[in-house]
Amino acid sequence: MNLYDRLQPVFEDKDHPIDTLLITNMTNIRYLTGFTGSFGWLIVHPQQTLFITSGIYTNQVRSECPDLSFRQTDLKDAQGTLFDALKALNPQRLGIEANQVTHQFANTLQEKLEGVTLVPKKETAEPFRLIKTPEEIATLRHAVGIADAAFEHIQRLLQPEAVEWDIAMELDFFMRRNGAYPAFETLVVSGERSAYPHGRPTEKRLAEGDFVTMDFGARYQGYCSDITRTVVIGTPTERHRQIYGAVLEALETAIAAIQPGKKGKEIDTIARETLGKYDLADYFGHGLGHSIGLTVHDGSGFSQREENLLKPGMVVTVEPGVYIPGFGGVRIEDDVLITETGCEVLSQSPRELMAFDWSGRK
Repeated sequence: MNLYDRLQPVFEDKDHPIDTLLITNMTNIRYLTGFTGSFGWLIVHPQQTLFITSGIYTNQVRSECPDLSFRQTDLKDAQGTLFDALKALNPQRLGIEANQVTHQFANTLQEKLEGVTLVPKKETAEPFRLIKTPEEIATLRHAVGIADAAFEHIQRLLQPEAVEWDIAMELDFFMRRNGAYPAFETLVVSGERSAYPHGRPTEKRLAEGDFVTMDFGARYQGYCSDITRTVVIGTPTERHRQIYGAVLEALETAIAAIQPGKKGKEIDTIARETLGKYDLADYFGHGLGHSIGLTVHDGSGFSQREENLLKPGMVVTVEPGVYIPGFGGVRIEDDVLITETGCEVLSQSPRELMAFDWSGRK
């Protein structure tokens, strides 16, 4: 397994070149090696790649990444094993993941490795993770499919007097029963609380006239989906329809504009301008979307500051929202694959405004 070749741009960065790289981010380790455990250090050098992990993972490493050279260690002496392995390579400029290494650990590295220059790296494998392989896309499709099925399943519970917590737990149970884990804490908020973009479920019961926003996703074989749907309990009023219609138009207009080569902020602006036509742009207080993959927020996507260009193989969310204090909020979120000519919407849950009463969907 020649990880040095894959990570060569990190080594040859003209501003911050390195001769050895220490990776401590477990998501990056999962991406580069296939190891799904919770502890390890990956050393990448032009002549050697070495993975250091606890002895409890010996069989797992052999099974998940049989070609990876590894050294098992006692957790009590894990750092000593790491320092010995690094000393043997005699690094002069050691790259470390800036957002993963504590100040104390960096100081210890500096003390143990005499003469080494530590080179903080803002990103190592993250840019590569943005572009999904066909195998990753297939796994993401499955994760999205489980989330779509969960939304179809949960509709039988959407009626007056149902409890936010019960809806969230049923979504979680359904995803687990279908071979996945919740990708993040499932959000279910209703009534005035639907104006909380990241509100957590409570014992509140659904009532006539409530918007109910459900934000959830499935983690399948490590890869995450992330969708949001908002419904109405009872008969929608004109105000319900106007707000929901504006958010839906913002979603569809933004998706229609997605193409390789465009900046993330261009798509974000399109959604805001659409909401602005209805005097609702000021009620949209977060970015339009983010990349998904091995983590829910797996990298760049759509925001007012996003300068990165869209590229084929990226999988991103598109999630405009409107949140009106004292009334409620609407968010509609789809998962989208950037293609060579535009994009493909992976999530298939209905987008039209859905209303539920005692007898189920109207």
